[in-house]
Amino acid sequence: MRRSFWTGLGLLVAVLLLTACSTVKTSSETSPADLARYELRANAISAVEAWALQGRLAVSDENDGGSGTLRWRVGPDGSRMDFHGAMGRGAWQLESGGGWAELKLADGSTYFAANVGELVRGQLGWEIPVEALSWWVRGLAVPGSEGHKTLGEDGTLSFLNQYGWVVEYGRYREVGGFILPSKLTARNEGKTVKLAIRDWETGGDE
Repeated sequence: MRRSFWTGLGLLVAVLLLTACSTVKTSSETSPADLARYELRANAISAVEAWALQGRLAVSDENDGGSGTLRWRVGPDGSRMDFHGAMGRGAWQLESGGGWAELKLADGSTYFAANVGELVRGQLGWEIPVEALSWWVRGLAVPGSEGHKTLGEDGTLSFLNQYGWVVEYGRYREVGGFILPSKLTARNEGKTVKLAIRDWETGGDE
């Protein structure tokens, strides 16, 4: 059974966040030095197995939308996201690990699948790029996947086009020795996802 707009769109965002060999193309204006800085930064960030973020998530399509708070924690054994919309609207919890995924909704219903992509296909009937935003949210293109990126002078992503989504970065800041995004917007065929990150944790700090 298909879910409501808010639950469905929220779950779409959740799957994009949780879950892929050619090289991502760079802008012709990108210098070799900028690309080297990006690759150095990407290698360092990718090596961090445990990280967490907390911020405000806003989602919309051409007809509806909403926003709320998101807390997302990733570790070597899996990932967990907790979302709470305004006035408790559209709350959900999504956990995944090796070979399993579990979705809990505010009404108490729980759904299981072998992976997040299967869970979303079963609940929404949508085919979407799994794991993409788990890279995008850290200011990285998904390695080994076709796309196009534009870099800033410090090697950070300013623009990314991948899997049909256009991702733009508004701000970055230094967190624990890493340069990580504070704000990003992703768009695809009338759907918009905006994330303003208030807090980052790296290295598995509780």
